Amino acid sequence: MVFVKDFKGADDSERIQNAIDNRGVDGIVIIEPKPDKNPWMLDRAILLHDDTTLIIRSCTLKMTDSSRDNFIRSSNCGLGISEPEKCNNVFIHGEGGAMLVGADHPRSTGDGGKILACPCPYEVEDLKKYADWIPEERKLSGEITFAERHDHSYGTDALRPEESHFGDWRNVGILLASVDNFSITGITLKDYHGWGISLEDCSHGEVSRIRFDARMRKTIDGMSMNIENQDGLDLRAGCRYISISDITGSTGDDVVALTAGTGSKHRAGGSLCTTEVLPNDWTKRDSSIHDITIRTVNAKTNLCYIVRLLPVNTVIYNIVIEGIIDQEDSSTNHGGTFILGEPDSIYGKNLPDSMRNVVISNAICRGKKPIHIAGYLTDSAISGAIIKKGRDGTVVVRREDGTKNVSISSTVITD
Repeated sequence: MVFVKDFKGADDSERIQNAIDNRGVDGIVIIEPKPDKNPWMLDRAILLHDDTTLIIRSCTLKMTDSSRDNFIRSSNCGLGISEPEKCNNVFIHGEGGAMLVGADHPRSTGDGGKILACPCPYEVEDLKKYADWIPEERKLSGEITFAERHDHSYGTDALRPEESHFGDWRNVGILLASVDNFSITGITLKDYHGWGISLEDCSHGEVSRIRFDARMRKTIDGMSMNIENQDGLDLRAGCRYISISDITGSTGDDVVALTAGTGSKHRAGGSLCTTEVLPNDWTKRDSSIHDITIRTVNAKTNLCYIVRLLPVNTVIYNIVIEGIIDQEDSSTNHGGTFILGEPDSIYGKNLPDSMRNVVISNAICRGKKPIHIAGYLTDSAISGAIIKKGRDGTVVVRREDGTKNVSISSTVITD
């Protein structure tokens, strides 16, 4: 094993990367607290190669204001890599309160569909004063729409004409693509710039003991700024044989999302203005998500759902979900605990056989639609769901003709 403190570099990022590039035969690289106890400052992503174990021990890694990149990324993907090769055996372990923290003034936030703005107010009164994308007549009416509040996301690159003014995959905290045999454990992610963790076409892995600390906004220079798409963990097309457990904290958007889609136009790997780093030639890749377990999620979201399953022109199957606790409170305004599929929308079509063999059990659900089957679900079971008394009395809200061979039992309404 090697210790980052034993390596030199022009900055913290270079010291960490030098340690990884010169790791020993066991592949273990350990980051420990700096002598001055200050965070390790990252101005670019830590790139992890095959057969690498990164241990973050009792310290914080923080993005600089000059960085527009991930905290950590598998080294097989990124700008200029149009056809990434498979990566194997990548492990990220946190110990003793390991934490990844976003920049004080992020250059970019949000997903590939969000437009950068600086400032980008969160509160309605500040939107009326400073949001130049909202027509004056609408500001005067006081009726700010959902799109006007959420189409833009904070980023200082909005002030730089030469930079992209859209979010992209560089806003993801930890990004692994085409990695087989991996784990991400024991880490807190705070004020990250887009999604906390994104897995693309990854297999045979574990994500556990992860805490998210985000709420779709952050106070910057005295104003609450909008930070879009702060999902917790996203599994994208091609992910399979992965276990997820012990997820806690607060997210801005979905806490755990399985989103597989083939609706977008062809793009090469490393393209910008998209939240996926891999190419999307589906003649070469499997677009489905399957054989996933999600256990013990005890968290809240400030806008969307605790667990989302979204197949678009593809399928999600063999999914076990149990032990979900929705911690909704008066500060949140989310839709519900589960959403399975969506009506046909900008994402594409939900096919009648798009979700099958899904088991949901032992969940404490809250929200307007605690369990919302918005797409098509077959050969599945839902049991042991509980919602708060005083909400809509329907635990499971279904699309018309949206379920086939689905058992729903033991749902209870309680305090």
